[in-house]
Amino acid sequence: MSGRPPRITVARTARGVWVGWPGGARFFAPETGDAAASAAGGAEVRAPMTGRVIKVAVAAGDDVVVDQVLLILQAMKMEYRLTAPSAGRVERVGCAAGEMVDLGALLVTLAPAGVDAPEGVASPGGVDAP
Repeated sequence: MSGRPPRITVARTARGVWVGWPGGARFFAPETGDAAASAAGGAEVRAPMTGRVIKVAVAAGDDVVVDQVLLILQAMKMEYRLTAPSAGRVERVGCAAGEMVDLGALLVTLAPAGVDAPEGVASPGGVDAP
């Protein structure tokens, strides 16, 4: 290490707080009955800050494991690797490489492991692959 502490980014939203650091980001929100119920279901990966998608590493229908890189976002001259919060199957990819996304934008939707995505489901704008 360089001896310098890492730069941490914190962004508050109406629903909770995004915390970003070199190589990752997480969203923290108060747990409610709805949040607990959705935790058993699918997962959503949202933009921790406004930035440009520089790589999409998955496509709809791909199986992923915990902490697998889903996409890379560039913001504030840094790259953020957004990873799968749980094992599952990619239901929808809502962004493409080169696209600017806003804080909180839905980027990837995951179905729980072992659950097939509904047939005919396409992501917005038909963006399913990198």
